[in-house]
Amino acid sequence: MSESDVEIELSYLRKKLKREKIARMQAEVLLENKSSELFDINKRLQETNKQLDKIVAKRTRALRASAQRVETTSGKLETIVNRLNLVLDIANAVTWLLDIRQGTIDLAGKCESLLGIEPVKGMSIDDLMRRVHKNDRGSLNEALELAFHEGKAVNLRGRVMSRDGSYRWFQINGELTSLGTKRSLCIIGSCIEVHEQVVREREIWHAANHDALTQLPNRNYFETQFTELAGESFSSGESFTVALIDINDFTHINETYGHRVGDIVLHDLANVLKSYSDSIAHIARLSGDEYVMIFKQDIATFSAHELSQALIDECATLSIKDGERLGLSLTVGLAVFPKDGATLDDLMQSVRSAVQVGKQKKHIGSNCVLYNDAIERERMREKDIRLALKSAIRTQSFDIAFQPIMCREAQSFVGCEVLFRWPDMDPQWQIQDVIDVAENSGLILDLGEQVIDMALAKISCLADMGIDKWVSVNISPLQFQFRDVPQMISSAILKYNVDPEMLLIEVTENIFLENFTRVSAALSQLSKMGVRIAIDDFGSGYSSLRYVQLLPIDKIKIDKVFIDHVGSSTESQGIVEAVINMSHSMGYKVVAEGVETEAQLSVLNAMNCDYVQGYYYSKPVNFDQLIKLDDFSQTAPSVSETPIEDAS
Repeated sequence: MSESDVEIELSYLRKKLKREKIARMQAEVLLENKSSELFDINKRLQETNKQLDKIVAKRTRALRASAQRVETTSGKLETIVNRLNLVLDIANAVTWLLDIRQGTIDLAGKCESLLGIEPVKGMSIDDLMRRVHKNDRGSLNEALELAFHEGKAVNLRGRVMSRDGSYRWFQINGELTSLGTKRSLCIIGSCIEVHEQVVREREIWHAANHDALTQLPNRNYFETQFTELAGESFSSGESFTVALIDINDFTHINETYGHRVGDIVLHDLANVLKSYSDSIAHIARLSGDEYVMIFKQDIATFSAHELSQALIDECATLSIKDGERLGLSLTVGLAVFPKDGATLDDLMQSVRSAVQVGKQKKHIGSNCVLYNDAIERERMREKDIRLALKSAIRTQSFDIAFQPIMCREAQSFVGCEVLFRWPDMDPQWQIQDVIDVAENSGLILDLGEQVIDMALAKISCLADMGIDKWVSVNISPLQFQFRDVPQMISSAILKYNVDPEMLLIEVTENIFLENFTRVSAALSQLSKMGVRIAIDDFGSGYSSLRYVQLLPIDKIKIDKVFIDHVGSSTESQGIVEAVINMSHSMGYKVVAEGVETEAQLSVLNAMNCDYVQGYYYSKPVNFDQLIKLDDFSQTAPSVSETPIEDAS
């Protein structure tokens, strides 16, 4: 190898060595830099580890606390579940969860003891529905549909088959919710047995809406039924006929046969009415001996009339329980809805008006009356009288007239009967019509009190003038029924400071049919006060001599119907003579009402009739004329051309 070659080789080696030195130096610098970076990273890792340790420690403490809370909550939840199960047991409840999408239902709670079904999951809803009463399935299905589509809560009562196979009432409640990770729509709820409660409620409802004697619906339930039927009638445009049935003289049945038989009659009549169920939509007992029927809408009015007449014929020989045949007389009134009344009150007023017309003809027996225009006009007339009478009572716009009563033995005027007068009365009306309306509407109570007050005021005036004449006043049966008559008269006597013996109270025989015990006690009180008592219109009413014997009576007034023919009919003479002789034998004086002819007066004098009302003073007189009357020789001008009327 030459020197130049060696030199070249050395130069190459020196350069290589230099490059390696430089590379080593660069590597050392790089290593130093990396070491510094690693140191920094390690330092940061150490700090991070410290933070992680703190976080882990904190999380560990939190988890331990959470676990402790879970354990506590689990214990409480277990207690709550136990209590819930206890409540479900006590409440006889079943819990249920309906999966709408799957159409399955889960049951828990007392389903085994109540329904005879083991607690189950995934039971088919159809299988459960088959255990629901067929009449309640529709309403339950509808409630579930509304819950699913509209979110309405399920709240209804239904019958479900129980463990023993019978149907019992349950309160079924439920609400729409979503459960699970897929948030599946479900209806969750409960079934609580309420069978005994429903039975009690139905018993209470039945007692409140039905008559205990006949088991027919009562007035309260009838009004509800009528309202529903009237609504259907307005919607369909179809009418229906209503019949009101009233037993004629039912009080007489109670008096003759006793209240037990009376109850049997009411019960048996109800059964007869039920037998017409093919034609009748509703039947009810309104009160006492009053029944109402609503005929079905497809029953024409003339058919309803024929059916009512058939009812009358069937009851003509009603058989009571002991086999005795009892002829039952009925008055039936018919009216059509809405022609004769678009409300219950108006329709009942129409049908009662028809009954009232029939009652006026009850002497011919049972009667069936269809409401018509003539009855409507009469009803409106009575309405006008009633409204005017109410106003007149408030303003005390009445007066009284007097019908003189003559004594045969003394041959002088000894007393008078008070007659009600209304100076401002419509001239188209009659006094008796006004009195009838007052009786039927109850206004006779206030009107009668005003008449008594006016009569006592006039007695006081007579006493102040030294005129010793008695005054008689008619008392309505309604006053004895709804007023304390002795107290009312006693107050008036004290107010005007009059002698009670100057007052004669007149009562009709029919008053004894209402409440003999109450009337007898009131008349006894009046008698002890010194007030005298007369039986008015004797012979035209009940005519029970037993009552006459038991009551403190002073006078008997023979009804005008017997006096009318006493001068020409031997039969009438015999009746009148018998009444006079009987009355005298019992110590009573006799007044003959409505004496008009000389022949009547002659016969009555021959029979020793004590008093005559009429003949010499056949027209009423006013007070100024009254005080001038002293004996038969005077002739008094009348204050009214109106025939002699009974006082209120």
